[in-house]
Amino acid sequence: MSVQLDAAEVIIDALRQYQEADSAMHARARQVSSMSDNEIRIIQYLLGAAMNGDTVTPTALSKHLGVTSASMTALLDRLERAGAIERVRHPSDRRSLVITATQLAEQTVGAPVVAFQQATQEIAAELTEAEQAAVVGFLRRLTAAADQASRSTTA
Repeated sequence: MSVQLDAAEVIIDALRQYQEADSAMHARARQVSSMSDNEIRIIQYLLGAAMNGDTVTPTALSKHLGVTSASMTALLDRLERAGAIERVRHPSDRRSLVITATQLAEQTVGAPVVAFQQATQEIAAELTEAEQAAVVGFLRRLTAAADQASRSTTA
């Protein structure tokens, strides 16, 4: 039992260290770019989608951030005025817009984000199939636990 507890503590400590490093990366990005957390999250999402060849609509961004379409419009307006994003017509649906990050966003926020995303992909690729399955299972259970905790109410 003690060995299992020690292993759990090591995992929790490693997760805490990752969360602290991620928070520090976001704090540096906020400082350099003068963007809010949600604006940085939008740029991160756009850069990740671009790396995967995916197009991103305002609706997809709203769902990703969990904000209303009105809030997303305000965020995108600020980012567009700052020169960090562009709105262009969707290539196959002229009624829809596609949002892309500009070179300015890539240079200010994107450099550390892209470097981290590439490092994450490289680290994940180094794992064996069994290790990948264990990590994915752990993260999905952790996600479910966080979702459950956020929904629970205190009496």
